[in-house]
Amino acid sequence: MRLLLIESTPGTGSAIEADLLAQGHEVVSCNDEHGGPCRGIDDHRECPLEAHVDMTIVARAGTTERTLGEMGAVCATRHRVPLVEVDTDDPTGGLPSVAVASAVATRRVEAACADAVRAELGDVPAVVEVRREPDRVHVSIQVPQRTRTQSKVSAMADRARHAVREHDQFVSCIDVSVVSYPDING
Repeated sequence: MRLLLIESTPGTGSAIEADLLAQGHEVVSCNDEHGGPCRGIDDHRECPLEAHVDMTIVARAGTTERTLGEMGAVCATRHRVPLVEVDTDDPTGGLPSVAVASAVATRRVEAACADAVRAELGDVPAVVEVRREPDRVHVSIQVPQRTRTQSKVSAMADRARHAVREHDQFVSCIDVSVVSYPDING
């Protein structure tokens, strides 16, 4: 996995980084060579979020206040990258399995996107599922057979794409499928 490690203060996440690298993950950082909070300030292509990031890990000592060093977490959230916070003072409650943490954080991101689509569809009785991949979002909309005319399907797909784009302006590709289920009442 490609992981963005953000430290509240330089060195806070060193042990976490070493562990992640030993597990075979690629670990990237927002910090520039001087310890500043943004590598992309001079050239946006240097920003680690210019390429896919599977998950963001914010390493902070438990009672420590948030710092400017964590600014990358704001960018990661805007890019809808799943995020977990790790208390570096609690060795037993440290970073859980990266795969599990990523799955949980990704599910939160997908659920928020699905909520945006549901809100856009309004009173359409739809089941909405969203799956996030590195360069795209897949949206599946299930509607009752009676609401599945060609014009309604097209309109629902357009509204879903619009909702995803409003929710996540950085997603490269949006796939939408609209399928129907049999009407219960005829």
